[in-house]
Amino acid sequence: MKTLIKWSLALLAAVLLTSLALLNQGEVSLRWDVWQIDTSASFVLALAIVAVLVLYLVLRLWIWLWSLPGKWAHHRLVKRYQQAETSLTRGLIAQEAADWSQAEKQLIKTAKLSQNGVMHYLTAAKMAAMQQADQRRDQYLKQAKLAYPDQSLTIGLVEARLISESDSKLAVVILAELHKQHPKHRVVLQEYIKLLRQLKQLTRLHELMPVIRKVSGLSRPDLTQLETDVLAMQLAQAPDYETLEQQWQALTHKQKLNPQIMVEYIKASMKAEQLNGLSEWIEKALKAQWDESLVYYFGRIQFGPAYDRFKKAQAWLKNHPDSAVLYLTLGRLACQSQLWGQAHDYFKQSLKLQPELETFHAFAQCYEAEGEDRQAALVYKQAMLELDKPE
Repeated sequence: MKTLIKWSLALLAAVLLTSLALLNQGEVSLRWDVWQIDTSASFVLALAIVAVLVLYLVLRLWIWLWSLPGKWAHHRLVKRYQQAETSLTRGLIAQEAADWSQAEKQLIKTAKLSQNGVMHYLTAAKMAAMQQADQRRDQYLKQAKLAYPDQSLTIGLVEARLISESDSKLAVVILAELHKQHPKHRVVLQEYIKLLRQLKQLTRLHELMPVIRKVSGLSRPDLTQLETDVLAMQLAQAPDYETLEQQWQALTHKQKLNPQIMVEYIKASMKAEQLNGLSEWIEKALKAQWDESLVYYFGRIQFGPAYDRFKKAQAWLKNHPDSAVLYLTLGRLACQSQLWGQAHDYFKQSLKLQPELETFHAFAQCYEAEGEDRQAALVYKQAMLELDKPE
């Protein structure tokens, strides 16, 4: 439609000019000293129009020549970007095909040409890491930092992830610095928490808990699990029994009954040879929630009459008839109570459900306590045969 209107206007202008020329409305006389030129007004008008058009074309040519270097540079830049995008695509395809070497080669080849060069460097660093080429990995990360200082957060996160397995302490330092610079960044905080949990850095986790509750974005179950992990680690790392008891008494009743927390308390108490009351705590916890790790330690505690604990553990069989750990505990308690026949049966049932080296060892020790060294030797031999079986 616009083109039709333009052509119509041009045609109208041509008709008007032609009509004006045919009518020959007036003459123009130009005099300069002794020179004089007489011509029609239509010719002068046509000449003026031609002059304007020539001037317009000259200006357009000059503007085009003036902008030519910039256009050429832009053309080259676009071509470089296209090359970089092509290399990026090929690199990502090679990555999906698990061709780490080819992916690294394609990505780093045009990293300096790309609008998104930081992605080239970081992905190439990942590919180098997949090939255990730590030197190249570090080189690409260094290049990314120099070329894209404004992307320090993203680069730092990728670097921490890549080196966490080989140098977890350095990864923690990097994440600590990133968290210091960006205290409300959720991803940084979550990565920092994850690594601190792996390294069991209890003090730092404990300090971060108020921030974690406000900023981390963890779901309620994940946050509860983290708090449980921190409390369990706190008990596991208690320097002495007095500190352990202080920490234990500071917990709520619900926290004490948590199996993960209670297991650490029981292990630390057994190490300190403070066994009084442990079996009662396990019974309370198992009433609230069945947990085989607590069942296991119920058979390891040697404090008070074993027969009483044996009868209580027997009652658990009704609801858990297929628990190898429960049969192991019953075997130990029966053996401590010198109920040899029942002990043998329980150990055999546990081995039938789940043949474990510890169960063989407990079974053999029971025979030794009974004075049946020959039978104990046979159990040890059976354990060796079990261990030699192909997986």
